Amino acid sequence: MTDLFVSPKPKKDNMLFSTDPLHMNVFSSFCRNPKGVTFQTQKQHEIIILFLRAHFITNLSWIVLSLIFLLLPLIVLIFLPRLGVDFLSSAQTVRFTLVYVLFYYLIIFSYIFISFLQWFYNVFIVTSERVVDIDYSDIVVHNIAVTNLSHLEDVNYTQSGFIPTFFNYGNLFVQTAGNERNFEAYSIPKPREATHIIGDLIEKGAG
Repeated sequence: MTDLFVSPKPKKDNMLFSTDPLHMNVFSSFCRNPKGVTFQTQKQHEIIILFLRAHFITNLSWIVLSLIFLLLPLIVLIFLPRLGVDFLSSAQTVRFTLVYVLFYYLIIFSYIFISFLQWFYNVFIVTSERVVDIDYSDIVVHNIAVTNLSHLEDVNYTQSGFIPTFFNYGNLFVQTAGNERNFEAYSIPKPREATHIIGDLIEKGAG
């Protein structure tokens, strides 16, 4: 997972798009002109203008589900004896139960690990030259899509529902010219601001 790096030394060659660089928290979902952030294919004078990933609140579903399944064996161990079920009466059943519980928690922690990586490494980057969309579907499979800013034609966003409106996140859609693939960034924070930033870049490129 070497597509994204946090570098202690930001580039200073081109200050056109980085007049106000900001230190980005490692869990940030929206950062304009992030300071000290690079990615694997970044060019020498290329500056990151906008860094996006899904809003952290979108992790709530798998976090809650994981907590429920983490506590489930403890609930079973506490309440089954009260119902008259004693499955720890012999050393053999104790060993079997221990192996089963360890395997069970291995699956749960694998689910937590993969879910976190899918959120953390699925990022959408807008630089001074191009748009970079990094998608991780699991630990070993990822896809990187890139297009130049000159190929962008339009940008818009959607934000519907109480929760996305309350937490201010939505889906961003970038339309490209010709047969190139369009770009999407789902559940990103501040979609209106991101749309304005990319729209300004499109206008500057057209001008």
